[in-house]
Amino acid sequence: MFQRPDLYCQIKISEEPSDELIDAILSRTKEFATVENMNEIANKIKWNLEISAVHLTINTDDDEEIEHEYYAKYFKTFDASNKSEENIEAYKIWYEVEK
Repeated sequence: MFQRPDLYCQIKISEEPSDELIDAILSRTKEFATVENMNEIANKIKWNLEISAVHLTINTDDDEEIEHEYYAKYFKTFDASNKSEENIEAYKIWYEVEK
């Protein structure tokens, strides 16, 4: 799902995943979240800027609370006008949202 300026990948499963399954899901998401793929998605939806962040959520039940959440950013800071190499993270570092 795309909500400007971020892309969200949501996974719903019926039971608590093992650490190995979480690692596998995160690994596949990292393989998908390349600058090239994000630029292709942005172009297809006519978004003329970089996708700011890619979010991965894993929910194990029907409530609104997300049990596992991760994200990677294109820019290191919130300054999207700073396109210097020092400010580009390019979705390479993934962060876990602490619950």
